[in-house]
Amino acid sequence: MQANQRAGCGGGGGGAAAGVGNGDPAAGAAAALGGFGFFGRIVTVLGAVFSRPRALRPSSLARHIYETGITAIPIVSLIAFLISVIVAYLGAQQLSRFGANIFVVDLVTISVLREMGVLLTAIIVAGRSGSAFAAEIGEMQLNEETDALRAMGMNPVEMLVVPRLLALVIALPLLTVIADAMGLAGGGLLSLFNLHIPLQQFISRARDSLTPTTFWAGLIKAPVFAMLIAMVGTYRGMQVRDSARELGRLTTVAVVQSIFFVILADALFAVLFVQIDF
Repeated sequence: MQANQRAGCGGGGGGAAAGVGNGDPAAGAAAALGGFGFFGRIVTVLGAVFSRPRALRPSSLARHIYETGITAIPIVSLIAFLISVIVAYLGAQQLSRFGANIFVVDLVTISVLREMGVLLTAIIVAGRSGSAFAAEIGEMQLNEETDALRAMGMNPVEMLVVPRLLALVIALPLLTVIADAMGLAGGGLLSLFNLHIPLQQFISRARDSLTPTTFWAGLIKAPVFAMLIAMVGTYRGMQVRDSARELGRLTTVAVVQSIFFVILADALFAVLFVQIDF
């Protein structure tokens, strides 16, 4: 009985995942159905929160917010700062040919707030937290700790998956705001030292280049990216079976698929925002 429940919670199992890698359409369909079933179990647990608030597991939620959010601030800040400096430098090299150095401010402001801030943050978090989710839950699968939870009458999705998902949905938008701020700081410093644009002029030009939706166009994406990363990482972790080799393989799969889904979602958001003029 426990073995059957364990296989069901894995959402298709390692065999389906292997079949997808081999291009087997039937295995691909089974894996897709398993993913929808996994999503359904998450929705069921979230729906129970209204009648049973303790299902949120506040202590576990706080710990995962710390691990996925606060500990990621240094690397997210550094990467956002450096990438913005690079974009501003390369943009200045091209725009200086036309005497349009001031438009470097527009380039940095719009690209960071609409795209680069949230996208870079999501990719970094996918590499850090997505892999961690898959490895942690996968190790619990190997040690049969999830079976022990079921034997004690506890729901592994409620205990292991939902706190991680909610923590990432909370942490990623906050990390995106920090990445936006550091990106603008990097562009401002490059403009000051390389283009001799005073910070006051940079800030004034940045305000003029913004529309009411520029900041929100980036921030709205963050919870969606967080859900994708958390669901892929935890889903692949629940699929781990038999060996440490499988754990390593599915952890790698989790990172690759998380980044793929994030970029795909970003492309869909870009098309949607153009269509609705957002």
